[in-house]
Amino acid sequence: MASGLHELAEKDPGRLAVADGTLAFTRAEFNERVNRCGRLLATRAGEDGRSVAILAGNSADYLCVAVAAAVHGMPLVPVNWHLAVEEIAYLLDASGARLLVVDETHAALGADAVAKSSGQPALLSMGEGFAAALAEHSGEEPEQEPHYASPIYFTSGTTGRPKATRMSQAPNAVPVSTVIEKLKRSAVTSGVGEDTVHLTMGPLYHAGPLTSANSAAIVGGTVHVMPRFDAEEVLRWIDAHRINHTIMVPTHCVRLLRLPPEVRSRYDVSSMKSAMHIAAMMPVEIKRQMIEWWGPVLSEGYGASEVGVVSAISAQDWLRKPGSVGKPIPSFTIQIVGEDGEELGPGEIGTIYMTSLTDVDLSYENDPEKTAAAHRGPKQFTLGDLGWLDEDGYLFLADRRVDLIISGGSNIYPAEVESALILHPAVEDVGVFGIPDPEWGQQVKAAVQLGAGHEPSRELQDQLIRWLRERLAHYKVPKTIDFHDALPRFSNGKLHRRQLREPYWGEDGA
Repeated sequence: MASGLHELAEKDPGRLAVADGTLAFTRAEFNERVNRCGRLLATRAGEDGRSVAILAGNSADYLCVAVAAAVHGMPLVPVNWHLAVEEIAYLLDASGARLLVVDETHAALGADAVAKSSGQPALLSMGEGFAAALAEHSGEEPEQEPHYASPIYFTSGTTGRPKATRMSQAPNAVPVSTVIEKLKRSAVTSGVGEDTVHLTMGPLYHAGPLTSANSAAIVGGTVHVMPRFDAEEVLRWIDAHRINHTIMVPTHCVRLLRLPPEVRSRYDVSSMKSAMHIAAMMPVEIKRQMIEWWGPVLSEGYGASEVGVVSAISAQDWLRKPGSVGKPIPSFTIQIVGEDGEELGPGEIGTIYMTSLTDVDLSYENDPEKTAAAHRGPKQFTLGDLGWLDEDGYLFLADRRVDLIISGGSNIYPAEVESALILHPAVEDVGVFGIPDPEWGQQVKAAVQLGAGHEPSRELQDQLIRWLRERLAHYKVPKTIDFHDALPRFSNGKLHRRQLREPYWGEDGA
């Protein structure tokens, strides 16, 4: 990758590579900074090949650190800065990180986590003194081409502590130049190429934004890194920088659509060519409204940090197959498996298994039992999701098995209820889950975050329940609704249902 950045710098040294509203690096500057940063990381981590953690907000330097770690063979461990000190210390120890990179905002949190950890990794600040530390190292190309190291991510996990995971066998231990060529070949399907002007609106500690930003930088595109998500700011950046590519989660789309019409019409989004949404299910009507607004540029990818994208669908195909997450990409096949282990036919809901046709496999580091439980055969594994295939081979998601509500013997999928409730104009965010019921086993409960200008009340609760009764079978409708200031979500946008359920079930409950 370092050699690839060098070629880009020689080809067009003055072209903008990375910017965040404060820092900006041309291709030549970015290549030099990545080389200096890689040597700095290797020196501070103690030896090549050791993992490097980063606890920082979005910035151009975050991307420099991420690319530098990858091209110098050091797995990066992105750390969610919402976590508590003890949780961060656990991630540092579980990943074997020998260095923790922090920005000024999170320096104290990082220092406390290091003090709590058993591994006691070194600390490196990207604040005052970072430029001087970089200047101590050469910006020249490495003498030998390094091997690429994929990042280590931690599963969000519905039970127990998160587990470290990364794509096994690929692209680890692969020359950087091979990774670059693979990214260039996939540009047609990924939407990322040398003409890409990419917007990072989600946190870089999440796999989707980090992977897409890295890819755009590596193949020669321009990456604009937003410090934090703000719906109107997204539109302003798209207009001002002529953004043509981004990665989103459904929550981003909901908040963009909640902007007043006069605000939305203020900005030109016609430069957009590709916007992929990931991480969580998108309500059909929300996606339809986004396509009507932005045009047929909204694609979707289904997969996980552990294995990458498994299936994908374009906006055009989705309009023919509303609600689908597409067909498997060429490196995977998909099977739907029933309770008895038999593969199911079209339209039958079961556990989604995917078979890798390459070296990619699902593996949880230092947890062979969890790895084995997810597998049905060699390189055939599940992420725990339920779904079905239609007669044309398009995949549809039902929900995660752990989130399924069984009430009076009937299966209720929370995503279906959420998709109906999020369309109510008072609802900003929603989570649906099952709680104990002495008669029915479980009953449906909804947790709602209201939008601006709306206050919790019994009258509003009744109004939301009536709204659902007009759209869903009565047994699917929550009996009561809890109002929250904000719903708990993981860094990748997925709802933290376990946290919502705990007051009703306890920590060891469903």
